[in-house]
Amino acid sequence: MSLNRLFRLISFALLMLFLALAVSLVWIEWSIYQSGANSVPALKHFRLGLIAMERLSIERAPANAYMGSTADTRDRFYQELQAARAATDSALAELRSALEKDPAKNRSGLVERVGTVQQALVPARAAVDRVALQPVNQRTHLYVASAVSGMVDMIPVMVRVTGELANIVDQSDPDLRDGLAGVRAAASLREYAGQIASRLTPSMITRRPLDSDEVIEIGRLYGRIDLLRSLLSAQLASYAGRPEFERALDDMDKQYFDNGFQFLDYLLQVGLKSGDYGVTPSELAGRYVPEMKSILDLRDLLLNDMMVRAEQRNVQARNFLVTVIGLTIIACLFFQLLMYMIRKRVVRPLVDATDLVVGLVDGKLDQEIPKGRYDDEIGGMMRALRVLKERILERNSLAKEREALITQLQTSSNTDFLTGLLNRRAFFSYGQQQMGVAQRYERALSVVLFDIDHFKRINDTYGHLSGDAILRGVAQTASQLLRKVDVLARYGGEEFIVLLPESDLAQARAVAEKLREALASRDFEIDGGQHIRVSASFGVATLAEGRGLEQLIKLADTALYVAKEQGRNRVEVGD
Repeated sequence: MSLNRLFRLISFALLMLFLALAVSLVWIEWSIYQSGANSVPALKHFRLGLIAMERLSIERAPANAYMGSTADTRDRFYQELQAARAATDSALAELRSALEKDPAKNRSGLVERVGTVQQALVPARAAVDRVALQPVNQRTHLYVASAVSGMVDMIPVMVRVTGELANIVDQSDPDLRDGLAGVRAAASLREYAGQIASRLTPSMITRRPLDSDEVIEIGRLYGRIDLLRSLLSAQLASYAGRPEFERALDDMDKQYFDNGFQFLDYLLQVGLKSGDYGVTPSELAGRYVPEMKSILDLRDLLLNDMMVRAEQRNVQARNFLVTVIGLTIIACLFFQLLMYMIRKRVVRPLVDATDLVVGLVDGKLDQEIPKGRYDDEIGGMMRALRVLKERILERNSLAKEREALITQLQTSSNTDFLTGLLNRRAFFSYGQQQMGVAQRYERALSVVLFDIDHFKRINDTYGHLSGDAILRGVAQTASQLLRKVDVLARYGGEEFIVLLPESDLAQARAVAEKLREALASRDFEIDGGQHIRVSASFGVATLAEGRGLEQLIKLADTALYVAKEQGRNRVEVGD
C-alpha cells in the first residue's frame, strides 16, 4: 500500500473521528439548549403550584374567622370566606389545566394529586361550615380542631406536588438550584407560620388553654420556622451584593419575626396559662396575616430572578448552539484543506496524535504527550492535547471536590448550626433506627427531654448572644457526661433531647439527675465576661409495649411539663 493511499485512508479515518466528536459536541449543546428551553415552562408550573398552595393556606384565615364568628358577623365573614375559596379553586384549576396540557407531567401523577386536593376540599369546607353554623356555646374544641386539621391536611399533598415540580426545574437547569432551594424554604416558612395561627384557633374559639398536643405541635412548628430562617440566610448568601435581596430578607425579619412572630409567641404564652386570649380569630388574621406578606415578597423576588436567569440562559444556549454548528462546519472544511497541505509532513505525527486522543478518550491520563518537532499545527495540536489532559485532570479533581462538598453539606444538614449537636430531623432518623433495634431484640430504651429554665428571661436580661452562649455551654456540658452510644440533639429553642439505648427507667432517671446537677453547679460565661448559673427541668420516659418514638417523646414532654409546674430544676418521670 502506497504512502499516499495510506495517508488518505488515515485522513479519512481521522475525518470520521473528527465528525463524530463534532456531532457529539453538537448533540451535547442541543441537549443543553433543550433543557434550558424546558426550564422556563417548568418554572411557570412551579410558580402555579406555589400559588395554589399559598391560596390554600390563605383560605384558612377567613375559615378560622368564620368558625369564630357570632350571629352578627357571620354573614360578613362568610362573604370573605367565599371570596377566598373562589381564589383557591381558581388557582387549583389553573394549575391542573397547565399540568394536563403537558403530557409528561400528566403521566407523572401530578394531575391526580391536584384532583385529590380538589376533592378533599369539599368535606373540609363542609366541616368548617358546620362549625360556623352552630351556636357559639355549642362549638366544641374537638369539632373546631377537626375542621382546622381538615384544611391543614391537604398541604402535605401540595408540598409533594410542588416538590416534584421543583425537581423538574432542577433537572432542566441545575444552575437554578440555589434559588430553587430558597423559594421552597420561603414557601415552607410561610406555610408553617400560617399553621401556628391555625393551631391556636380551636382554643381561641372555645376560650380554653392549649392542651399538651397543641403545645407540642406548635413547638415543632417553631423549630421548623427557626430552621427555615437559617436555611434562607444560607441560600441567600449566593445573592450577596444584591441590595434588593438584602432588603427583602431584612423586611421579613422586621415584619414577621420582630412583629408577627412575637405576637404569636405572646398568644402562646397566654394559651399556656389561660384561655383569655383577648382577640378573636378574625382579629388574629387581621393583625398576623399581613406580617407574613414579607415572606411571600422574598419568595416572589427569588422566583422572578430565577425566571429572568432561565430566559437569559436559554437565549445564550441557543446562540451558542448556532455558533457551535457554524464552527463545526468551518472546522470540517478546514480539516480537509489541512490534510491536503501537510500530506508528507504530518503523516506519522498525526497517527501519534490520534493514538494520544484515543488514549485520552479512554481515560489513559498517565501517558506522556511529547512536544511537537516543528512550530506548526502539529506542535499546536500537541500543546492542545497537553491542555486537554490538564483540563481533564482538573475536571476529575473538581468532581472529587464536589463529592466532598456534597458529603459536607449532608453532614451540615444533620447538625444544629449553633450548638454543633444533631438537629431534630437527624435525631428522629437515628431514633427510629434505635427504636427498631430495641423493639426487635426487646432491649431497654429511654428518652430524656430537658429544657433550660427561664431562658427567655436570660435572653431579655443579658441579650440573645448570651443566650446562645448558654445553649452552647449546656450542649458541651451534657455531651461530656453522656456515653458514646447516647444521642444528644437540640430539640428546638432551649430544649434538648437525649436517646439512651440499653437504659431502663431507673438508669435514665439517674442520667437526668446527673445532667441536672452538673448544669445547676456550673458557672456559664456569657458575653462581656460575666458568669451566671442556670438550671434545667427534665422529663424521662422509657420504652414500653405499643409505644413508638413519638409517643415516647410525648411522655417525656408531659413529664417535663410537670417538672416545670412543680418548681423547675427537677426530674420527673413519664407514666
